[in-house]
Amino acid sequence: MDRNLAPWQKRDGPMYLSEKQLLNRLVEHGVSTPEDLAEDRFRENVIRLQCRLLARVGAVVEVAEDTFEATASGEAIFSEEGCSPWFSGEDLVIGEELCVSDWRLTDFSKLDPTDIKQINLQFFEDPENDYRILDESPTYTQQKILGATDWKLNRLLREFPRTESLSQQCAHWMRAFAGIHTFPDANHRTGMASLYGLLKQNDVEFPDEEWPGDHIERAVLHSKIIRGLHSDVKYNSLWLKDELYVSWHRYFRNFLLDCENRLPMKPTLEQLRSVINHGRENGF
Repeated sequence: MDRNLAPWQKRDGPMYLSEKQLLNRLVEHGVSTPEDLAEDRFRENVIRLQCRLLARVGAVVEVAEDTFEATASGEAIFSEEGCSPWFSGEDLVIGEELCVSDWRLTDFSKLDPTDIKQINLQFFEDPENDYRILDESPTYTQQKILGATDWKLNRLLREFPRTESLSQQCAHWMRAFAGIHTFPDANHRTGMASLYGLLKQNDVEFPDEEWPGDHIERAVLHSKIIRGLHSDVKYNSLWLKDELYVSWHRYFRNFLLDCENRLPMKPTLEQLRSVINHGRENGF
């Protein structure tokens, strides 16, 4: 069992359920979403990952988007005869065989909340970069950047999905930064810059001059529009595979796997910017 793949199994607080406790809840409650199972007491985003892992061993099935049900095999674990090599006590045995791919981010040791805030601060301080000033006060804006809550950024790192493929992980990372909007501005840029560091730290090779890809501006504009219209990202809704996730997953699939970009180049970038500006002017 590799607790680095499932750091919540260390159970550093009462907000985490074991996989067996979670499975028992699914058996008792029937078809449920992670939000149902969390009951405003437990970490919904972690439950979402646990349900996906339980599905990989056949204990639950995802019957609809982000909606799960215990299988007969899952229910049998609680019978007298029921025993499963997938469990050790209360915990699911999570090893490499439950990982979607060997090609993924595994090392987050060199990135912490201070690093992420410093990345955003660099965009703020660089005169070559546009950065929105709050209340016409650079001092106040800087205070907001440095005052971003460490425990929230730590939660993003600690509870990140470590068993999914690289393109999926990159999409989750960008959905989190684009959606939660931790900083006054440059959240997409901060997400991409910190992700670049993680990729290099994990020995993901690509020519530096190719990062972040030919179509990054279009991807960011799409992301901003989707965030405004469809996606309400909170910490408890992390790791959902909604429209914002799908948009970024498609982008990283094309970039990392060198797949053909089949997205239409219309509307133009200028038209997309116009849509965003119109939305901002009208409270979007």
